[in-house]
Amino acid sequence: MKEEKFWQEGMDGKRFALCLFRKIWMLLAAALIGGAAAGGIYLFQALVLAGPVQYQVFSQYRIYFDKDKYGEIADYYNAYTWGEIMKTDQVVDFVMEALPEGITKEQVKESVSVGQMNDIKIMPLYITTKDAALSEEIARGYVYGLGEFARSIEGLSDMQCWLVEPAVPVERATKTGNAVGLGAVCGALLLFLLLVFRYILDDSIYLEEDFRKRCPAPLLGILTCKRNEKLKQELVTNAAYLLKGAKGICLIEVGKGRNVGWRKGTETDSGKRRGEVEAVLTACMADGPAFNWAAWPFGQKDCEDMRRKDGAVLVVPWGYGNGRALTHILLQLEKQQIPVRGAILTDADDKFLKAYYRK
Repeated sequence: MKEEKFWQEGMDGKRFALCLFRKIWMLLAAALIGGAAAGGIYLFQALVLAGPVQYQVFSQYRIYFDKDKYGEIADYYNAYTWGEIMKTDQVVDFVMEALPEGITKEQVKESVSVGQMNDIKIMPLYITTKDAALSEEIARGYVYGLGEFARSIEGLSDMQCWLVEPAVPVERATKTGNAVGLGAVCGALLLFLLLVFRYILDDSIYLEEDFRKRCPAPLLGILTCKRNEKLKQELVTNAAYLLKGAKGICLIEVGKGRNVGWRKGTETDSGKRRGEVEAVLTACMADGPAFNWAAWPFGQKDCEDMRRKDGAVLVVPWGYGNGRALTHILLQLEKQQIPVRGAILTDADDKFLKAYYRK
């Protein structure tokens, strides 16, 4: 038996692609689940955890700098700077002068924010609270307060309000599509990585090359689910030559496998598999050798019987993680000095082999 180093070799890209293609529906399902989960979490956070609806007033101010006395000081200001200035007591104290009793400085400071400024002289101001009337009241207070503030400090000559819009509800869940898209990508990517990891650990026999990496004995041929006649003829030709002169052959079935789709192998499937293998070998061997079947674990009588015959032929179901089982059986046969004349790969996927070998 060959030393197991197949897992250290480079990845067969075509083999991997075909194995992955058979699971493409899983990637689509993972994308749908990931997108639905991410969208649901985002909507729950945006609509439930975010609390009651908030109302926002948009206003716009023209800032006048005192260039004659202080020069180009506008370069020292930006949206972040003005956002911090709007929350200072130096501004809020003027705003409070225009507000009715019952509105606190803390409410004013929490409500105000400055938007992106494309022009340092034009400042967009937002007032956001849970009450439309309160937002509009604070916005009017800033119209008065900012004018007084500008005239009270050096460097500014005035701040005039150009626009004050009515309070409108703040839109929520505006990035649901982005959340769904990101969730779909993450879901599909996570499953893809899991499939890659599973592929690396997969010891299934899909191709003749997979078998030869584990066993020096030849693969006599392949029997497919749809009875591919060309591959069957290849098996007949190889078996007629490689098993020529054998009077007795012991057939060893390596695992049950699965006959169709995802259905687990049954005793009926195993019986059909055995009958097909015996029919092919009987037809290609003129001497009509006797066949008997053995299965792991081998008893002492089984091993004595296999040694009296002209070797063993392994019957390996295609795919389904039989590689380790094959390795273990080969080790037991080696210990018992039972020669392996070859192997037959059964229940192979016709589309997989056609796509891989292009025939």
